[in-house]
Amino acid sequence: MWCLGDRNKEIGIDESTRILPKETKSFKKQDSPFIVFCYGVTPPFLNRRRIPFGMLKSGIKKLACGAEHFMLLTQDNNLLVAGNNEYGQCARNPQLPIKNLEKPQEGVTEETPQNLRLNSFSIDNHEVLDVACGSHHGLLLVEHKTTGKKSVLAVGHELPCGFLDKTHRFVPTQVLLPEEHSSEVPKAVFAGHMRSCILMESGKVLIWGEWFNGMRQRRPKEVHFDLEGDSVKKVAIGKMFALFVTVKGKLFSIGDNTYGELGLGFKKRYSSIPVLVSTVEKEVLDCAAGARHCVVLDKFGKVYSFGDNSEGQCGVESARCYLPEEIPTKGVFGEENVQIRFIYAGDAHSAIVTSDGDLFMWGDNSAGRLGMEGNCVLRPTIAEEVLGRNICEVGLGGLFSMVLVGMSQYSLIDRNTNLIKSFSLISGIVSKEIQGN
Repeated sequence: MWCLGDRNKEIGIDESTRILPKETKSFKKQDSPFIVFCYGVTPPFLNRRRIPFGMLKSGIKKLACGAEHFMLLTQDNNLLVAGNNEYGQCARNPQLPIKNLEKPQEGVTEETPQNLRLNSFSIDNHEVLDVACGSHHGLLLVEHKTTGKKSVLAVGHELPCGFLDKTHRFVPTQVLLPEEHSSEVPKAVFAGHMRSCILMESGKVLIWGEWFNGMRQRRPKEVHFDLEGDSVKKVAIGKMFALFVTVKGKLFSIGDNTYGELGLGFKKRYSSIPVLVSTVEKEVLDCAAGARHCVVLDKFGKVYSFGDNSEGQCGVESARCYLPEEIPTKGVFGEENVQIRFIYAGDAHSAIVTSDGDLFMWGDNSAGRLGMEGNCVLRPTIAEEVLGRNICEVGLGGLFSMVLVGMSQYSLIDRNTNLIKSFSLISGIVSKEIQGN
């Protein structure tokens, strides 16, 4: 261990749990119930492969995707990572020599520092509570197993990690908080492109990295809201903007509005403070941000989009949506009582998972990131390759899509039964359980 400044302590990786690339070369069918489907700019040796049992012995907590890498947090406190490691964002030294297989399998890309195979690591003496990925970095919310102290670690590119010496790091390093926030307890972490965010238990929101006007902000900076007793529960970060969803279902946006990504109309070109998106009339449950577009889920299970639609990523007719537009889904799902439960956004593509557990995707299909035919898919279209399988997790990175399928006990729908039950398909009333989350 070593220090950067007085309080920027680096927490070491537990090498005893690291699984080296050479140990992942054999994917035996009986090893794990989880199969990976990866489309687009994908890490090698993953698509249509099973995750080894030694890496994923139980269930999944969360999947977070960056531009070309991902972090998968398991129930047994391991982090599985793969993809572009140019800045050390996969928590592995990018300068280490790569030893490729002597007899590479057909269709397997050669491993390089920019395209690592699957690795596993954990944080010594800490439980990982939350993970988030930006373009070239990752954030970890951890809790010390003895003291119970929570802290945020960053790994990868120096700017969104907030490393004041401007040095990229492959070992997770504690984020240095300003003195006025040093006693705050972090609750959740969010990341997107070249910036990071911490949501504190007090309700305060701290953001750093590339600011929304292009300036570089390495120290976490508080974003002030006029919430009148409400509080933020979710943050989604795009290329030059961010969205905030509150406990009471209000939606706020901040940053650049060149493509309409703030949902405030075409007259508003930029906002330096969070502004209420009043045109979303119903309570918002969730939001997702691409590079220049947004997807929003309301309490009735309807989905709205706004921002850049040049690749069909908004799923509507307009080339740009300066105000939220409902994505037409009538007749798409087959049954009338099927509703949307989960939403996702990559740089220029989008996805939803329905109450039936089916995955639909649309938008930019460059490098086959939708796993479909054609350059662009303009409307929500079912992902046929995973149709009928139990979807356990979905993640859209900037340039790829990732789907994990497995046994029904690990399915995305079954793991969120409280959320599903909280939707009333008849009256559209959301229970107090959802509103309180």
